[in-house]
Amino acid sequence: MKYPIKILLFITLFTTPLILLGQDNTVSKYSLQFNLGVSRTLHYNQPLSLIQCIEGCFPEEQKPRISPNVNFSIYRNIDDKNSLKLGFGSSSYRFWESGQSNVGDGVTFVPFELVQRWSFYGLSLGYRYVLNSEKKVRLFVENEFIYEIPVQHYELLKSGIAIKPKIGAMLSINDRWSILAEGFFKSALTIYSDKNFGEDYRPYAYGIQLGINLKI
Repeated sequence: MKYPIKILLFITLFTTPLILLGQDNTVSKYSLQFNLGVSRTLHYNQPLSLIQCIEGCFPEEQKPRISPNVNFSIYRNIDDKNSLKLGFGSSSYRFWESGQSNVGDGVTFVPFELVQRWSFYGLSLGYRYVLNSEKKVRLFVENEFIYEIPVQHYELLKSGIAIKPKIGAMLSINDRWSILAEGFFKSALTIYSDKNFGEDYRPYAYGIQLGINLKI
C-alpha cells in the first residue's frame, strides 16, 4: 500500500499550484506532450553488485547500455515563456557487466557476462523556459524532478528521486501542433538501493527525446 499512498501525496502536492494558476482565465493555457527517447544508462561508483548470489558474484567491470524511455505530460503555460509540467512515464536503467562467480565450492570461480535491467515508473514535476517565444523554432531549457517507482519488486532496490535537466528546440507546425527534440541528463538524487544492501546504487542516464506537443 505504500506506493499508492506516496503517489497520491505526490499528485496532491504538485497539482495544487497548477489548479490555482488555472483559475486565472486570462492565462489559462494548457498543452499535452508525448515524448519517446533513448538513453545510455549506468550508475555512480561502479562496479556494484546488484544481484543476490548465494555462491558469491563479484562484478569487475560495468558499462552503459541503451535503454528506451517514454513520457506523457501536461503543461500549464503561465505565459509565452514560462510553463509548469506534470508528467507520468516509464524508463529503464541497463548496463553490461562482467566478473567472477563462484561455482558453489567457495574456492573455484568462473567468469560471467550479463546485461542488467531495472525498470521504473516515473511521476515528474518540471519547469520550462522558452528563450525565443516569438520564433517559429523555439529554443528552451527545462528541468524536472522525478519520483521513480520500481515496476515490480526488486530484492535490493527501492523508489528514488532523480533530477533531469534538458535543452531542446520546438518547431511550430500550426497554431496548435508542434514537434520537438531535446537532450537530457538524468541523475539520481537519492539512493535507490535498500538500506540493508550495503552499497549505494545511484543511477544516471543521458540521451535524446523526440516529442509532439498539442495546445488545448
